Amino acid sequence: MTDVACSAVTYVGLPIGSGGAHSLGRMWRRVAYERTTSFLETCTELVKPNKYTFEVHEVPELPRQLDLEVELERRFGQGKRVAVPANRVYEALELLDEIYPQPTNQWGMAPIWFRAQSSFRIVDPGTRQVLPGQDTERFAGAEYVWSVPLGASDLSLILDDSARLGIDLCIPDADGELLQRTVPWLQDHLPFKMSAKQWRSWTPTKSGSFRSRRMAAPNSAV
Repeated sequence: MTDVACSAVTYVGLPIGSGGAHSLGRMWRRVAYERTTSFLETCTELVKPNKYTFEVHEVPELPRQLDLEVELERRFGQGKRVAVPANRVYEALELLDEIYPQPTNQWGMAPIWFRAQSSFRIVDPGTRQVLPGQDTERFAGAEYVWSVPLGASDLSLILDDSARLGIDLCIPDADGELLQRTVPWLQDHLPFKMSAKQWRSWTPTKSGSFRSRRMAAPNSAV
């Protein structure tokens, strides 16, 4: 049952219309991975183990890159989506280095992607304890972005010839003081600058659903 007192502040970076992720610019893939890992270790508690995969994409305007697919199969296995054990992540990064630069189309899309996915809870910057209220059952499964319910946070790091990071953050029951303590700290540890346009507040309605409104970015956070 929905907790009628619960509310939340969310950040979605970035929406599907913007590519679904923040570009990390010229950041080298290994640096992007290490900075993302550092953010997770410092600012979060994992809900479950991270998931690592290679993905083979059919790229418009490009023929299949059979040599790359054969090398991926030889090293990690066959398929359009190949699981990578956590203890072989650095081998995966080495493979990306070896096949760089990959062929790309006019939009910069490459055929072989490495993806690291994480589901987590945000911790308090002072106590390092999980911020209270990060429980999807409190919000009756209401989603603030497709497949991500209120009360949950996640990220997806994508590495090919470039690096980009999609992230969904939810801070339940967030008053001004909590946001001022937490959001700038998160920003300090993220490998990109958060957008001022992607913040929303969520409040319950009498019917048990949730209403969202765009809100200003917490002061000094972005």
